[in-house]
Amino acid sequence: MYQRILVPVDGSAHARHAVRSARWIAQSAGQDIRVTLLHVNPTITLNEVAIDVDDIDQIQEEEGRKIVAEAQELFADTEIQCEAVCRFGNPAKTICEVAKEGNYDLIVMGSRGLGLLKEMLIGSVSHDVIQGAHCPVLIVK
Repeated sequence: MYQRILVPVDGSAHARHAVRSARWIAQSAGQDIRVTLLHVNPTITLNEVAIDVDDIDQIQEEEGRKIVAEAQELFADTEIQCEAVCRFGNPAKTICEVAKEGNYDLIVMGSRGLGLLKEMLIGSVSHDVIQGAHCPVLIVK
């Protein structure tokens, strides 16, 4: 069965559902399962940076830590090993890289994130992860 579960989180309702689903899977397995919550801060190009914001990377990192901390609270009353990781990069590509590097057995993620307009224009992160992941991907609505 699954021993290592990767759960990308972005603070959206769909991501919270994914975290709850990963928790349920881990609790149902009844064995040592490790869950990693991953937040990927997208790389921002110069034309996207707000005027007078010098430390955009630091602001993004703080936001990412807050998002994974909130998700990690859902594991506080369990004995499930849960760690939180923040990275920078292309979300779909980074999720797939982390999953492969960490030899994860399953990725559990929300069907939609916070970037609905961007998703409609250039495609969804979940779709790209399904295409690029080396392991099964469970999409949660």
